Amino acid sequence: MESPRTNPVEVVKAAVAALNRGDIDTVLRLCAEDVTLWAPGPDLVGQQICGKDQLLDLLEYAEDRWPDTWTSIDSIMGEGELVAVEMTMVASQEGVSLKQPMAAFYRVRDGLIVEQRSYYDLRALEQRLNG
Repeated sequence: MESPRTNPVEVVKAAVAALNRGDIDTVLRLCAEDVTLWAPGPDLVGQQICGKDQLLDLLEYAEDRWPDTWTSIDSIMGEGELVAVEMTMVASQEGVSLKQPMAAFYRVRDGLIVEQRSYYDLRALEQRLNG
């Protein structure tokens, strides 16, 4: 049986909780050195983040731009290394706040996140927040 520290679902829950606290150090500790992330970007191909250095840059940018953002886990399921999460993200900027559904898919190996793919409407989010 997996311990809570290596159980993929528990690792993802811990990473989301750390993001909600703005605890970037804990998020990085929960990720493999060669972690890869894909998320929506300014064009249709999205953006690929490779490694902890790029992840740190992204997390610091996001924390600076949307410091009051938090995410609730609406449902989560795991099968082996894979974890699927349905979430609601609440983002705020200069007094404007909105909710947006999103989905994320993780691969967790040996207690570390090695891959994450997130799906949400980045364009709508930025249009609403930037007015």
